[in-house]
Amino acid sequence: MIGSKQEQNRKSIGKNIGFLSRSAHRYLKHRFRDYSIGHAQVLTLHFISRNDGLSQYELGHYFNLDKSSVTSQLNILEKNGYIVRKPDENDSRGRNIFITEKTKALLPELYERFSEWSKLLLEGFTEEETEMIFTLIGKLILNAEKAMEELSRNEETK
Repeated sequence: MIGSKQEQNRKSIGKNIGFLSRSAHRYLKHRFRDYSIGHAQVLTLHFISRNDGLSQYELGHYFNLDKSSVTSQLNILEKNGYIVRKPDENDSRGRNIFITEKTKALLPELYERFSEWSKLLLEGFTEEETEMIFTLIGKLILNAEKAMEELSRNEETK
């Protein structure tokens, strides 16, 4: 009986993805503990640094977050001097996000830690296996996006 329950747990894609996500969060939290930012802010800052000037809407859409969660993340980053928000010239209600000099100084380490985490996860995999992983994860993401679109449609009709 115990063997079958362990086998079921190993076959749960949600549980396995959750484990990987929590592990990444712990890793990033540990690596950036001296910078007054948590794992969620590290992920957000990494994305902003690669898309300097993006809107808060684009950030929320990318991470599939609601407006209040985006605002919370950005408030922490802004308070600690990692970003600035400026009014969007094309949308009076919108704000665009830019990295600061403090973030620019942090970028080499930020990119190195993300690269290091990927290398740790992919250790022992062949190039072909690595490509297959990315292909399969891409399919999972597409399925998740479809499910989220369906949820949104159902919420709109209520």
